[in-house]
Amino acid sequence: MKRYIIGWVVLLSSMLGTISFGQSPIEITFDADTAIEKMNNLQSSVDIITDKLYTLDAQEREREWWISDNYRAIRSEIVSVVTSISSTTNDMQQLLKRIALYQVQIEKQSQEVRDMRESLWWTTQTIAQLSTLLYKASNELYDHDTNTIDELKLFIRSDNVPLTLSNEQLIAQTLKKLDTLSIHMQDEEQQSLELIRKLTELRTQAKNGIALYTDELEKLEQKRNYLAQFIDLYSNDRFREVAGTQAIYESRRSVQEAIDTMVKDIGKWTYKNEFNVSSALAELENMNNNKSEHPVAWPVYPIEKIEKFFGDSEFEDEYNVSHDGLQVVVEQWTPVYAMRDWVVYHMVNNKEIGINWVMVLHTQWYVTVYTYMSDSVVEVWDIIQRWQLIGFSGGEPGTHGAWFVSPGPNLTFSVYKDSVAIDPLRILDISVVRSKDILPSTYHIKFLRDVYARPIDITNLTFMSGATVDQRSQRFLNTYAVGTYKNVNFWSDAVAWTHIDRDMVICVAFAESTLGRYLSTDGNIGNVGNNDRWDRFAFGSALAWARAIAQTLNNQHLWHYHTINQLSRYGNEDGKIYASSPINWQTNVLKCLSQIKGYYVPEDFPFRTHLNPNSLPDTPRPTQWFDWEQVRVGQE
Repeated sequence: MKRYIIGWVVLLSSMLGTISFGQSPIEITFDADTAIEKMNNLQSSVDIITDKLYTLDAQEREREWWISDNYRAIRSEIVSVVTSISSTTNDMQQLLKRIALYQVQIEKQSQEVRDMRESLWWTTQTIAQLSTLLYKASNELYDHDTNTIDELKLFIRSDNVPLTLSNEQLIAQTLKKLDTLSIHMQDEEQQSLELIRKLTELRTQAKNGIALYTDELEKLEQKRNYLAQFIDLYSNDRFREVAGTQAIYESRRSVQEAIDTMVKDIGKWTYKNEFNVSSALAELENMNNNKSEHPVAWPVYPIEKIEKFFGDSEFEDEYNVSHDGLQVVVEQWTPVYAMRDWVVYHMVNNKEIGINWVMVLHTQWYVTVYTYMSDSVVEVWDIIQRWQLIGFSGGEPGTHGAWFVSPGPNLTFSVYKDSVAIDPLRILDISVVRSKDILPSTYHIKFLRDVYARPIDITNLTFMSGATVDQRSQRFLNTYAVGTYKNVNFWSDAVAWTHIDRDMVICVAFAESTLGRYLSTDGNIGNVGNNDRWDRFAFGSALAWARAIAQTLNNQHLWHYHTINQLSRYGNEDGKIYASSPINWQTNVLKCLSQIKGYYVPEDFPFRTHLNPNSLPDTPRPTQWFDWEQVRVGQE
């Protein structure tokens, strides 16, 4: 019986030494009172705009004795935006109530977690005391000087433990109590884990709600300022005369006419005076250029819906100008990337009334134009690479760069070759489109041809189920990850402020250790040599290494790369790289990303969601780098 007691106690003691009670709950800090005040102020300002609109109506009647058709058309656009603001404001007020409720629930749940952990702590203390009592029952194994079990004595005398201990009844009762407490402890630990799971769900809901509120508030404030500017301008007689000629509808036409004129001048080698072709080409030669089978790359992802195609007849009927590109439906503020290398030639990036657009001049005399941009992060004459971030999409009427003419959030882009507009679908890799069914039937054969022409075969993949990328990411983690790596919020925290695509980091970790299944050192999710000497050393936590993956992509060696193939020896023959594998690493990353994104991810997929935080404007090269001994860049 003693041998059973000693073995049980030693096993229990080791378990007590390693038991984990989880991470501390992360509280959500959100000032609901300030948020409500902002929404009230916004609604008040909209009421003021509405009053100004009634005044404008009265002025229009005084001028003409009736409301003209031109004014009715303009007023209709204004009312549409005002209605949108009011509707969204009401939705946001309901959202703020839910966020406040989440905060109350999070605090309550956090207290329950704290109480449960305290109960677990007392349970473990009681078990420890009973364990000590059982140890002391055998003086042969107990060291009174150190007040601990002598493990050497235990090992040596494990076959010579006395058959009986003093006070067998006490020992039997103690064992029974230990069994009861151990079962109780397991139940408490399970309850604690369940409470933490619920707390994590509440935290995710609150974070998503706050992010939605922040985004919508910015759009609402833009719309409010936009309307206020427009009404003030329209009140001016000179502007009214221009607006009365339907300039509001011709603005899209005027932009297209400006683009056509500029493209024709480029075709004649007539450039802006500031542009020096030779020096721009020389600067481009010093950059690491992407190689691709396709002349241009998609400027946005995902490609789920194309509202208007090249040569759209309805667009031409409405604006009396041809539709020279594609109008891709994407969320507001989706990253927009350069479709090919060279120079930013022209840009309209105002914060007031008007349409924002960017023109990029490329090698081999391609020209691309990106319209309805909410913001740009490049300047005219910047030398840029294919897939380098140039700004963010817009399109929601009443917001920056959208004017009143945009139909909704989108990016409209065009491609010109030798001064002639060409159908982008002819030269893009259309295998990345979410479904071939969104394409004209004439392109279904090209879709299949592009799929099978890819250098890496991923056609046998089954995409993860889920309506959103977050849902698909979580399902992927549920399938392949272990422990803390299973939580999609863990990975969101890992990439916070790094401006690296979260799913890219998940897939790098998957390619290197199957997300924790095969670790060579503690916390080293990458499972690779992680310094210049290719040593493998442990990190203090799993989060530290997962974050190091993202930070590595921003360091002094990789900071200027934008695409997956630039990171691998498979796509980068002589530059500094992240992975030395000639094909396996990149193949695994692409397969992983495709399953999560829900479409065939290309080899030159961009992994940056914003500017490299180590290389912001006015700081062309980082001055302080992530500790090189904490990261790993594979070099041949």
